[in-house]
Amino acid sequence: MYKNKLKFGFEYDKLIEAIDQMYEGFLLSDLDGRIFYANKAVANIAGASLEEIVGKTPKEMEDDGSIIQQSTKVMSEAPITMIHKLRTGPEIFITSKPIYDESGSIICFSANYRNIKTLNYLNRLHDSTTNNINIYSETYRDKRIKDWIGNSNITDQLKDKVIKVAKTEAMVLITGESGVGKEVVASNIQQLSLRKDKPYIQINCGAIPRELIEAELFGYEKGAFTGADTTKKGFFEEANGGTVLLDEIGEMPLNLQVKLLRVIQTNKVTRVGGTKDISLNVRFIASTNKDLLESVKQGEFREDLFYRLNVIPINVPSLNERKDDIFPLCDYFLQKHNKKHEVEKNFAPETLQLFQEYHWPGNVRQLENIIERLVIITEEDVIAPPHIPSELKIKHNFSSLENIKPLKEAREEAEMNMISMAVQKYGTIRKAARFLEVDHSTLVRKMKKYNITRGNGA
Repeated sequence: MYKNKLKFGFEYDKLIEAIDQMYEGFLLSDLDGRIFYANKAVANIAGASLEEIVGKTPKEMEDDGSIIQQSTKVMSEAPITMIHKLRTGPEIFITSKPIYDESGSIICFSANYRNIKTLNYLNRLHDSTTNNINIYSETYRDKRIKDWIGNSNITDQLKDKVIKVAKTEAMVLITGESGVGKEVVASNIQQLSLRKDKPYIQINCGAIPRELIEAELFGYEKGAFTGADTTKKGFFEEANGGTVLLDEIGEMPLNLQVKLLRVIQTNKVTRVGGTKDISLNVRFIASTNKDLLESVKQGEFREDLFYRLNVIPINVPSLNERKDDIFPLCDYFLQKHNKKHEVEKNFAPETLQLFQEYHWPGNVRQLENIIERLVIITEEDVIAPPHIPSELKIKHNFSSLENIKPLKEAREEAEMNMISMAVQKYGTIRKAARFLEVDHSTLVRKMKKYNITRGNGA
């Protein structure tokens, strides 16, 4: 019965598409162990392209260095189990069993491909659900790292780098898309540094009006301009002895970039309207979601300032590039907002799988915003797929005759999703409107029409 349903209900291409969308890695290999099929999850788990995996045997991957170490166990009543330590970092747990044809002959082997760290995390997640255990503290890789959630290989490498550079006085430039957690990286550098007990001033260069930013950064003398009734220290002086984070440094006006360069090079600042140099002892960290090299080419950012800032570059990848961080982040944000709103919600396993497979254009910020929204508006104790916003489930809608809808409805759905993603990615309505090539007022009107708010991910 089920074979007939599979045969007639699924075309071959749809079946392969379904396997490609599985959360777990899945492999097929011939009798010599040569892999002839691997789904997309295998590449995500391994941190390598399918071209580096398909067409090879484990022995060949060990010879070319892709597999650093491997062990195999064969038992009569259980599947073949293998553990591969990969060059890219993960340890992989593989369970394989033979596939037989109708005559009883082995035709190939199928295998499940899992990250051991993720398996251990899921086991703890299950225990926490059934026994009310708080697993958050167990997910720390290092007690020194604060409020930095994630156990992917990429995140572990970032943490190692932060621990190493924090004790130095070197300039650090943190790059990455909006919402990836650049401020968390910067905060950990400050907390792990020798200046951890000194002032930590975070300055959003894009949020201060251009006509005020010079006075805010450098301070001003009494009478320097209309309204300057007293002398005022700037942010740089206030941070003396400590650390300054120049967030969104790519938004700093060109005329101030040369003055900032002088401050960094000389450790001295001159207030607006003043002539006296004031000595500073400040460590600078900068962050941006822009490609500063491209900004240099466009004449929007000074090349000398870029190289002065870029002593230690740290790039924070998008959440879509570190999928193993999603489960720990979901657990952390769920606990955080359960406590904040005095509720006790849980995720259905299918909900977590939807989160795992979504591409998160707004990154960690979008994930937290959606979880808080679900904690607030979901009436039931368990947050299930029907509660999830439609844009998170688009990937699962296989093309079929049942999905045909009026063109007007389809256009509106596409427009709503595109606006939501743009606002999530670019952080402000003005930037999103510029990317979508519509007027600011038009975008505001459409957001109101579709009930999209900046809180949806901005």
